[in-house]
Amino acid sequence: MIMNPELVKFAADSQTGFYDAAMRYFCDGEKTADNKELMHKAFLAEVEHKSHFAREGLDVNAWIGNPSVSWAAMSIIDSTIRAIIPVTILPQFNLFADFRTQGFGDITKFTIQPRSFYVVSKGGRAERTSFRQRKFNSDVTLTPEEHIITIFEKMYNVLSGRVNIADFMAWVMLSVQTEMYTDALVALNGGLATIPNGSLNVDGAFDMKTLVKMCETVQYRNGGVKPIIAGSATALMNVLPDSTSGYRINVDGEGNGSIELLRNIMGYTVMKLDNAVSKAGELILPDDKIYVISPSQDKLLKGVMTTTLSNSNQFYDNADLTTNYTQRVEWGFLFATSAYAGIYTINQ
Repeated sequence: MIMNPELVKFAADSQTGFYDAAMRYFCDGEKTADNKELMHKAFLAEVEHKSHFAREGLDVNAWIGNPSVSWAAMSIIDSTIRAIIPVTILPQFNLFADFRTQGFGDITKFTIQPRSFYVVSKGGRAERTSFRQRKFNSDVTLTPEEHIITIFEKMYNVLSGRVNIADFMAWVMLSVQTEMYTDALVALNGGLATIPNGSLNVDGAFDMKTLVKMCETVQYRNGGVKPIIAGSATALMNVLPDSTSGYRINVDGEGNGSIELLRNIMGYTVMKLDNAVSKAGELILPDDKIYVISPSQDKLLKGVMTTTLSNSNQFYDNADLTTNYTQRVEWGFLFATSAYAGIYTINQ
């Protein structure tokens, strides 16, 4: 079911078959061949509705060459992509980023609450007041940077049913999401690296007691909010107990053995962060760093993404009869938080 207000407004009096099918296919994990085919049929029907030109009774070349048909097709694709990207990208950021959407060209303001305690003094029983204290919120603004992607496709093949619209849309969205998530992880690593050495920035061989102590410290400094232990799958393998710690495991020979993360350590939940790959082919999240963070207190990153702007051209404009599709998306991330966090660098 479509929930995005912008897409609901765009759909207006349309049958929502295509938009619902796209949401199921891209957002709900129902990527089956049948759903893919049904989505494409619903897309062609929606193109007819938006363009006010039916395919029936017209030569396919005449229908595809109609400017209203081309406009309707690209408008439907653009509006759907704009609605789907935030839905699919937000779950990845949920643990560490306060991620919002804004209008193109806008600037978003985030309010950061104070994170230190008030000083509690001993009273002399003859004082009217102690020294007066007042903590204030601070505001940070985030101006996203524009990112642009141009692809081309033989829209004749799409509109004639030879190329499925899901294939056209999927790689556009996946490319944007991947780049955006990579930028977020880079900002996260950079921000955590600024934590001063001490109880919240520990470097050494892995020790479960040290990790739990860091969790307790973060919990105390965040006013009792219990943190979670997070990191890449490779980094969290350090948290798995092994024989050197005196542990052993029995695996049922009749079933399939599997290695999973510990769900919690002394009441602190362990969660895996999805990784990303840099342009050089290296993993962004390190394999030797474990993070202790409190998402429910305040997210470490502040992020914003704009609605998209796009443009396309008629396929007769290009010598190879392909259509350009250019999409502009602005996004940005900033390490700014009122919550304390810890980083444990494992050296073995």
